[in-house]
Amino acid sequence: MLRTTSFVTGGFTCVNRRILSRVWYSNGANDDNCDRLKHKSITKPVDPSARVLRHIQFTKRMPFQQGLAIQEQFVRANLDMKKVQSKIEQKLVELEHEYQGNATINSNEKQILDKILAMKPNPMVLTFEYEPTYTGGKRIKKVITQEQISQLENFKPTKDIMNPSPKFVQVERGGELTFHGPGQIVAYIVLDLKAFKNFPARCLISVIETAAKNTLKIAPVRKGGLPLNIDTKRVGDKIGVWVMNDDKIASIGVHVRRSITSHGICINVCPDLSYLNNFEMCGNPDGKATSILNEFPNANVTIQDISIAFVRELAKLLGIDTVERMQTDGSEMNQL
Repeated sequence: MLRTTSFVTGGFTCVNRRILSRVWYSNGANDDNCDRLKHKSITKPVDPSARVLRHIQFTKRMPFQQGLAIQEQFVRANLDMKKVQSKIEQKLVELEHEYQGNATINSNEKQILDKILAMKPNPMVLTFEYEPTYTGGKRIKKVITQEQISQLENFKPTKDIMNPSPKFVQVERGGELTFHGPGQIVAYIVLDLKAFKNFPARCLISVIETAAKNTLKIAPVRKGGLPLNIDTKRVGDKIGVWVMNDDKIASIGVHVRRSITSHGICINVCPDLSYLNNFEMCGNPDGKATSILNEFPNANVTIQDISIAFVRELAKLLGIDTVERMQTDGSEMNQL
């Protein structure tokens, strides 16, 4: 069945009509834009809004702060809807107390409330490839110096010498210094933890790690080819994904506001590793970064291939049966 769907942005009553015009098969088993997934999950949706995972792939490289602003629009939509939902629930409790358990609402009122609550945004993954950017997490917010920032912003890479100069951006995720840039997939995961069964933030981090490990293990070397089969692990109690020789291939950092998540994971597909290996990344002075290309030089995979594979694995672990995808170069978001 062919259908369109609404993407809620900014406030819960605001939508971008240019995005609304996108169409895909929502339940076609053979359609590339919709995956019907059979799997063993770590959690499962307990709210109807969480039964579909929406994946927006940004196909054009963009500045980091533009992607951050796009993420914030979707986070705000979730927070605004939670505020509306809380007010409705509080009012119903007040009516129940006022009428000593005999309060009722008529069918028209119930229909209106159901329509409002049905506007709750679905879980969403936004995947990006950024211009060179160093980002600071909460742990270095008060200690990083202007001299250190200047060193980052004046760094010249070994291979990708034509790239623009890196920028430094302070963000509100967990962790320390991280690089985002060409050759990496950055996936922001925006969802309501309370829409899933027994799913605190630490479980989300575990799900992200596992989805990344599964992706690096089973994603195909090329379309229709054998799997990458990259073995990975976790190092001690550190958060992230490492290959077996202790080189890091993916960094994770999340932020939670009123159970709404943001940020997520960065996976090294084919970046210039000099960006990562000339500075202390993620608080690990002795650590080195690696990439899919570095581990598997003959791999013919793209940023978009890995983003699709990662979101599929994430959906499995979340107990979500359907992934709806759309691709955009980001120009539609300029109106948000």
